[in-house]
Amino acid sequence: APTIQASKILVDDGYVGEGYGIPAPSTLEAISLAARYEGILLDPVYSAKGMAGLAGLIREGFFKPSDNVLFLHTGGSAALFAYEDVILNSDV
Repeated sequence: APTIQASKILVDDGYVGEGYGIPAPSTLEAISLAARYEGILLDPVYSAKGMAGLAGLIREGFFKPSDNVLFLHTGGSAALFAYEDVILNSDV
């Protein structure tokens, strides 16, 4: 089986925002984009922040067109409904 070198794994905490459970504008944008274009529900605590980070890195040109990129969605979409007011009242 293929292996992944540790040097090939990126951990970037620059998209956490103000803290745990506090969705940043980029988090809300990620929720909207993933739902609208992919039909994927992301929770605002973990997976949407991760997707916001991935989108940010793409916008910054971090990845080359030849790069293989994996976004691992670990679930948690049930938490999305606890943030209904925040999401529905956002500008995204």
